[in-house]
Amino acid sequence: MYQLIAFDMDGTLLTSKKTIAKSSVEAIGRAQDAGKQVVLSTGRSLSELLPYGDDLRGIRYAILASGALIYDLEAKCVLAKQTLPAIAVDKVKAIAEAQDLMLVCMIDGQGYLQKSHFENIANYYMEIYTELYDKTAILVDNIYDLLAKEREHFDKINIYHFTARDRDQSYETLLSEKITMIKAEVSGLELTAQGVEKGQGLAHLAQKLNLPMEQIIAVGDADNDESMIREAGFGVAMGNANETIKNLADIVVADNDHGGCAQAIDDVLLAEKYKDNE
Repeated sequence: MYQLIAFDMDGTLLTSKKTIAKSSVEAIGRAQDAGKQVVLSTGRSLSELLPYGDDLRGIRYAILASGALIYDLEAKCVLAKQTLPAIAVDKVKAIAEAQDLMLVCMIDGQGYLQKSHFENIANYYMEIYTELYDKTAILVDNIYDLLAKEREHFDKINIYHFTARDRDQSYETLLSEKITMIKAEVSGLELTAQGVEKGQGLAHLAQKLNLPMEQIIAVGDADNDESMIREAGFGVAMGNANETIKNLADIVVADNDHGGCAQAIDDVLLAEKYKDNE
């Protein structure tokens, strides 16, 4: 019997307009009424959950920064965290400063962003996040100074480039570092400590909750969801997921604009239509 369902946010729990559908909110309520755990597993920082507070009521645990930070939303405390190695942060600083790349840097669940990059966010193909960063990020005059000052304290760093080719070059340059890298968005590169990913974060939380992975469902759409879909007892791909995730998952539900998350809760977690997959 499945006891916990973990949702990615962007492209999964969030619609293409970056809202949480009413059907998803209602389904989360049904799951909680049935005594099931609903968990967030996202690349976002803690501060980036704030705009969704009303819709996320009752969700206690969040796997943040792609697994780097596990947080108890009810007790308002960190359960586990892993930071990037300082030497890798130094290398990121050199790459980004030389090209004036946009960085979103996360420390203890708070995102930081340079003012000038935010003002020119469309140059990095990230304009859909303008409102989010305006509400949740701390804007600084010089992000590279922050990298130097806090080099040992970053949960996660996202690098946004001017082109996908530039992103691929950064990827190759950073391959020698002891970090985990995921390509995201049009030009993004998400960096966490080596071995840190959503699957590892989900396994860590499951251990704390004394739940076997066989009783856990993971729902996602993108490359950074691959590890948790592999680790979970049952994997669900959104209808808008990439082909890798669809092929890996046990089932494909509707997309993020048409009730896919509610379908995952009702059909898999509650109705257990697919319990033979346990």
